[in-house]
Amino acid sequence: MAEMSRKKILLLTLVHPDFLPPVYALAQVLRDEGCTVHILTFDSYVPSQVDLGDDIVVETVGKHYGIGLMQRLKLRRRYTQRARVLVAEGQTAIVSFCAFTLLCGLKIKGDTPLVYNALEVADFMWSSLRRSPLSQVNNLMALRKLHKADLLATPSVQRSAWLAGRCNMQRLPHTVLNAAYLTAAKEDDTTAVYAGVVPAALRAKKVILYTGAVNQRLCILEMVQAFCKLNDSGSALVMTGMKDNEYCGQIKTFVAASGCAERILLLPYVTRTEMLALQANADIGVCLMREYAHDVESAMIAPNKVGEYLVRGLYLLACRSEYMMPMAMKGIAALADTAHTDDVAIAMKGALQEVNKEGYKERIREFVRDFYCMQQQAKPIVNFILKKGRAL
Repeated sequence: MAEMSRKKILLLTLVHPDFLPPVYALAQVLRDEGCTVHILTFDSYVPSQVDLGDDIVVETVGKHYGIGLMQRLKLRRRYTQRARVLVAEGQTAIVSFCAFTLLCGLKIKGDTPLVYNALEVADFMWSSLRRSPLSQVNNLMALRKLHKADLLATPSVQRSAWLAGRCNMQRLPHTVLNAAYLTAAKEDDTTAVYAGVVPAALRAKKVILYTGAVNQRLCILEMVQAFCKLNDSGSALVMTGMKDNEYCGQIKTFVAASGCAERILLLPYVTRTEMLALQANADIGVCLMREYAHDVESAMIAPNKVGEYLVRGLYLLACRSEYMMPMAMKGIAALADTAHTDDVAIAMKGALQEVNKEGYKERIREFVRDFYCMQQQAKPIVNFILKKGRAL
């Protein structure tokens, strides 16, 4: 397609897409639809070069983590100034993904259509104001200005319903699940990268993989305990995201005394290239998220990793929830009744049994192709942008 006919789309995200992969996936879908995409963000925690193909540019404006409040405010002003320059150069549409970038987009958009794909549950809570004043103020302002976005979407039905009620909306936001981009081309061979991360002794086993943050809400200690309780010598557990904190220390202490340490690989945050290699070569992807009866937000899960696991053919291990039930009904997920170690071990055993059978990969491929890929999920956003582009 000739360069002059390509629409220009600006994607605004505070979190680097290395850790918010639906941004990458939407950019790739828009590129396939004849758009040139510019992603404006902040530095990644683990910088790496990700090959997204032609017509997608990722620009960072500085390190947003590990700095003080005044430095953060100064950096955000620089970000807004840069976004304003890009809009002045001519954009068909802007897509924002969080409260901060929604407010930024509204400030600089002019007549440019703005899509808000709210990937975060950005509520305002007085109890958190002192601990995180900048985020809480942005959340409050975003809730009050949501109606100014030209199109609104969230990554789960539950979040769409919650947001509509929270902001007294007359129409339900679109639901765009956090799916991954389904490439038509054969993906690059990741064997060498995988071998550089995972020892040969573990690569020979059925690999249970977790990639993401490590904290109590995500039930990571229960996952490790369940793996050791199951004690399946034909399996290995690989997880990323380990830090030097109390919770990760508990995990390390448990593993050291478990008798299963030789089959468990605990990794820090890895580069996106390494993470994709892990996902491409593992067998089971873990996404355990605890729900709390007193916390509505915990019942509105929309995990990024599910889409990335499925698009690479991984069977899922998760806790039972409304979000995960379609995967279980399709026969591509084993669900633990609760986040208790015993229940997770039972579901883990079921997942290992399934990946030793024929046919599950094809079921995953069909589910991804027909429903759970960004090409399918992003249609409301893409159709809106293309329609606006034709009107210009």
